[in-house]
Amino acid sequence: MEHQTDSRPPRPTDAGAGQPAPAHLGDMLDSLSDGFMSMDRSWRFTYLNHTAERYLQQKRENLLGRDIWQCFPDLVDTDYSRVYRQTAATGQPGRHTDYYAPLGTWFEVRSFAHDDGITVLFRDVTREHEHEAQLEFEASHDYLTGLPNRRKCMEVLSRAVAEAASPGFTRGASLAVLFIDLDHFKEVNDACGHAVGDELLREFAKRLLAILEPAIFAARVGGDKFILLLRNTTESAAEAFAHAVLRVFATPFEACGRSVSLSASIGIALLREAPESAETLLSHADTAMYAAKSSGRFQVRMYDEALDRGMRDRLALRMDLREAFAANQFELHFQPQIALADASPVGAEALLRWRHPERGLLTPYAFLDVLLESPYEEALADWLLNAVCQHIGAWRRLGVPIPRISLNLSARQLLGVGLADRILRIARAHGVPPAMLDIEVTEDFLVSDIEKATSVLAALKQAGISTSLDDFGTGYSSLGYLVRLPIDTLKIDRSFVQALVDSEKASAVIRGIVALARSLGMKTIAEGVESQCQVAELKDAGCDVIQGYLISRPLEADAFAQFMLRL
Repeated sequence: MEHQTDSRPPRPTDAGAGQPAPAHLGDMLDSLSDGFMSMDRSWRFTYLNHTAERYLQQKRENLLGRDIWQCFPDLVDTDYSRVYRQTAATGQPGRHTDYYAPLGTWFEVRSFAHDDGITVLFRDVTREHEHEAQLEFEASHDYLTGLPNRRKCMEVLSRAVAEAASPGFTRGASLAVLFIDLDHFKEVNDACGHAVGDELLREFAKRLLAILEPAIFAARVGGDKFILLLRNTTESAAEAFAHAVLRVFATPFEACGRSVSLSASIGIALLREAPESAETLLSHADTAMYAAKSSGRFQVRMYDEALDRGMRDRLALRMDLREAFAANQFELHFQPQIALADASPVGAEALLRWRHPERGLLTPYAFLDVLLESPYEEALADWLLNAVCQHIGAWRRLGVPIPRISLNLSARQLLGVGLADRILRIARAHGVPPAMLDIEVTEDFLVSDIEKATSVLAALKQAGISTSLDDFGTGYSSLGYLVRLPIDTLKIDRSFVQALVDSEKASAVIRGIVALARSLGMKTIAEGVESQCQVAELKDAGCDVIQGYLISRPLEADAFAQFMLRL
């Protein structure tokens, strides 16, 4: 087709006769919202409508009579050219959608054969494609952090497992899944509100992405749970990277004007030689993560088969909890506390035990994590308070001298609404003066929300209930919060006491804790005392009270009453 010499637009040719079609046909094609272009058997343009000009960003007079592959060389060897050539060769219609980079556009094309060549209808589907891509992104990513979600994680993990089983996978290397769970995050949400919790999750995701290498895949698979996928790694490298993740918690997080300290527990599962599914690998990492939590949190654990047995035990214990409360299988044992100055009794710590019908007497190490992660955590707080007050009331009626009983509550139990009023109500019901009760708190409770912790402790103090900071020196010990909090007693962790004989540093730490407590008007109790050498060191350091097997093991209620009567 020759270039027109007048100003009128070219007319399309009649496919059968090779002659121009009626003028109204050209007007009709120009009114189409789709691009329309026709090419002869030599791939020369014979017609383009107005929409085709706009899409191709070319005047049609510059294209007519010229070879499409010369005008648009980037089309050569693309799927577009494959579809066009296939239509020309077979006479069958073709269809294809792809991104054409030179024009920055997604085009959907449909090709049709005619006697003199082919005709192509095409339209800009960029907006539709971007919308679909956005929908796909939203379906496969977490709205809060922007990280891939569980669905996307399983897709990526399944592909990675399949690739690891292929012959081309590097032998000696492995696939590692790191399961990260933020410690005590529910307490933070309960205490600070979900807005703060959401901001903390976003901030953690940012810190996590900042330390990731490009090849490491990260996803958020649940509320406070994250997954990392490491390819071509080793056990030691995976473990080292897990510890690097823990180091991002060294600096407190800022959220909605609050400073919040967080920690995490991480479980690691490696793809071994035996074939494993993505679900199994993720389950193993999950099991290892729970083992890390059971080890004291802020830990890293590698999966092994022994952990599976432990998880089965945990599940069985969880199923037994309902019967334990219904059948009153829980009981309290009491470990005496003695003043170092004159060996007089100053109180005791109430310690929870579970007299399981099949497993025997269980200490908290065996079941407490299971219990605190169950729906019975709140019921446990009521049971503990009632049981302690019931025992004190009974001992008072028998004339047993009981200065004070300490009991432990979890961070979530302590942050419950109206704790002080609840304790007072239970104490009054049993005729127990509030001064005979001491509530032991842990440092993770304090750092979860320092403002709320201060309020709770102040309410307890106003009610006449004393408080002790348990395991001092093993967590986030900070002079800042000690100065602010109305704590009565610091409990020196047993690890420092046990190291006294062999370590001068342990002695220095204890002396420092005692001096700090005195300067703040607090008493000190040393836990885990087992020898006279330790007693001598503690007495010389100025410690006020000791507790441990040297004085007595934890005793059942009747045995404890007899012990106190003998003093």
